[in-house]
Amino acid sequence: MKNRIGIWLVSLLLRRKRITLKEIQKAWKEYSDEYGIELHRNTFMKYKRLAEEMFDINIECDRRTNEYYIDAPEEINRSPLNQWLIRTTASSDVISRRRKLDDRIVLEMTFGGEEHLDVLTEAMMKNKCVTIVYHSYWGEAVTFTVEPYFIKFFKQRWYLIGLCREREGIRVYSFDRMDSAELTTESFRMSSEHTPQVMFNDTYGIINDDTRVENVVLKFNLKQGNYIRTRPLHHSQELVSQDEDSMTFWLRLKPTLDFVQELLSYGSTLQVLAPESLVQEMRRTVNELCALYRQEGTGVES
Repeated sequence: MKNRIGIWLVSLLLRRKRITLKEIQKAWKEYSDEYGIELHRNTFMKYKRLAEEMFDINIECDRRTNEYYIDAPEEINRSPLNQWLIRTTASSDVISRRRKLDDRIVLEMTFGGEEHLDVLTEAMMKNKCVTIVYHSYWGEAVTFTVEPYFIKFFKQRWYLIGLCREREGIRVYSFDRMDSAELTTESFRMSSEHTPQVMFNDTYGIINDDTRVENVVLKFNLKQGNYIRTRPLHHSQELVSQDEDSMTFWLRLKPTLDFVQELLSYGSTLQVLAPESLVQEMRRTVNELCALYRQEGTGVES
């Protein structure tokens, strides 16, 4: 509850920019009477300090107007983790207060494994190895000792990326395939080369193999292009041209299987222009699909 109130306060200050304590108290009362917590000055100061610690920010007060504001709010917006915390907490709070609408709010569930988050993040904080019992889709459960480098959330799944000591290489482990995860006493050294900003800088998704980094050029129709412009596929994405019918984007990344599957999901709204190897991969897949649906009969009775 304390963390939720701290996140609510930061979210309010980001929206309102500058706001007095009286206005904060009014907003809190309108937001959630059922919590049974009144935001007296001392209570507010406690949650203000909590919010400052959570987000590593300073919440200042302009003594001329008695308005509170976040010093350097752009620092929060630079952190994807901070943005994720604010957005998910705000939405979960609203939904929890509107439980009577549970048959009218449709959500996509994760594939599970959140119970491992606490142990894995503790290991990351302490630079300790974890022992995980892991079962792949094609084999029996196996026990691994892993140096946990970072966690990535992709397409409703949590993944742990780290060095497997038994296999002597970087591996990706899906939380929902873990039977257990336990903290060990074995330490490891986290280097700057093991951060997601370095290891996954040139990738889309969670596959990071030896695929070569390429200059990718994608041409979308105008409707889909407007969506891609506001929801970039990769941080390198740039809009290079636009006309009344289409938008063309440039990206530099590894065209791995994750990326190819994402491109295929756009169907005929997308044309891959470069590199030639990716054009050929898309053409091969499309031809296989055409051949599949040209076959007479499907073997399924209507």
